[in-house]
Amino acid sequence: MSVNTELLKNRDFRNTLFAIGANQLSDSMSYITTPIIILALTGSPEAASITLFVAGVLATCAGAISGTWVDRIGPSKCLALSCIGQALSWVAILLYLVFNVTNIYVLVITISLAAIISTFDYPSEQSIITRVVPKEHLGYASGMGETRESTANLLGGPVAGIIIGFSTVLMTAVHAVVNLLAFIVAPKSYGASRQPAEEEEGEKTSFWQDSKAGFEYILKNKVLVSIAFVSTLANFGTVGIPLTFIYYYTLEGAHPLFIGIFASAFGVGVLLGSFLVGPLTEKFALGPLGITSLAIMSACYLLLPVVHSMLWAVCLLIVLAGIVLPSFNSSIIAYINASTPEHMIGRVHSVQGIPNMALTPLAVLLAGFLIVDWGITYTALFYAVFIFLSLVVMVFQKPLRQLPHISQVTNAQ
Repeated sequence: MSVNTELLKNRDFRNTLFAIGANQLSDSMSYITTPIIILALTGSPEAASITLFVAGVLATCAGAISGTWVDRIGPSKCLALSCIGQALSWVAILLYLVFNVTNIYVLVITISLAAIISTFDYPSEQSIITRVVPKEHLGYASGMGETRESTANLLGGPVAGIIIGFSTVLMTAVHAVVNLLAFIVAPKSYGASRQPAEEEEGEKTSFWQDSKAGFEYILKNKVLVSIAFVSTLANFGTVGIPLTFIYYYTLEGAHPLFIGIFASAFGVGVLLGSFLVGPLTEKFALGPLGITSLAIMSACYLLLPVVHSMLWAVCLLIVLAGIVLPSFNSSIIAYINASTPEHMIGRVHSVQGIPNMALTPLAVLLAGFLIVDWGITYTALFYAVFIFLSLVVMVFQKPLRQLPHISQVTNAQ
């Protein structure tokens, strides 16, 4: 029996995988659905931009502390709350469409609440996984998560485009049903397959003390700080480059079909690479695996400015970079899950994600300005350098370079 098959026989893991997958499919569809709905209700692009900006800022702030709630309340309860909360938000938006509610404040509040609630998903998933998946299989679990996410991202846009072409109301109802299905299958309780981490005895602490403990835990651990730095550099580059090329091809008058092919290339690569994660994390130590993945990604992205005029070459490099990305991501996630005490998993993942959440909007913002001022060659090189810098940091940081095999990871001190 393969490890993936064995994991899917684990009801709690399987249900978590499906519930998060349903939420991610809804999230992927919402990139098309949400702005179209706001435009349908208000007729104002400015209103759409304001709503999405406010929701994004509030979600970023909430994401910094959502993991603390997960650790305090419990991951299964938080995941169920996230699923039903998102479902009810879409039901509310459905009613707005039916009764033509155009109040911008109502839209901002509803969409912001949905975005805030959704921040429970990731820390809840990781916290459940650390409890129900044996340590030696964490790499496989991460790989299956990458497969699920890339599939949801590939399907979300086309599915939303087709359905919303028939009816905006129908599309909104589909969102509500998908999130409701996630709530139905989400695990309400689980049995631990690993020995629970021992929590410190003593008086109960406040919410803010727990949040502070999550920050302190990471700041005192050089490996976790270095991981956050490396992943932030790499993420900055991987967010900016696709937008840069989409802007470039659009300005050059490329056919939308070719732009769509480019936009799908990275997702195809990630989907293909996700199937390799389990075997690779089982065979190789996490440090060398992460370095090799970043080296291949860096080489691909540094070549993009040279071949930018050849779409087939650009897509080939993007697919190759996408193939190795899951191995890099999973080596990081697997290490954090294996080294962090179970009662702190939620807040540690939340705190680790703060730099990425903060800098992603900057990467998006700069792409539009740089492509106009610098052109495609220097803008693509600008973002590629960040990915190369993440490789340099990982190579020269001894703790990262020597990250052990997943089976040898112990609780970080």
